[in-house]
Amino acid sequence: MAYLRKLNEESEAINKNIAEIVVFSNGSVSWSEAWHMSLPQRSLIIKTLNKYNNMKSGNPVSEEL
Repeated sequence: MAYLRKLNEESEAINKNIAEIVVFSNGSVSWSEAWHMSLPQRSLIIKTLNKYNNMKSGNPVSEEL
């Protein structure tokens, strides 16, 4: 069970990093791409976009996603 938990945590970390790469490199996600994402993936993109917008506006950003 611990092994599966570790794999899940690593998967979440990879998704977070990919989302940050896409957003911070000024990439974009189309409407159809968003519909094909799972709910956790869409939630991650939304959180990452909020983080990005806060950084652009000069607001302090929490590291937690």
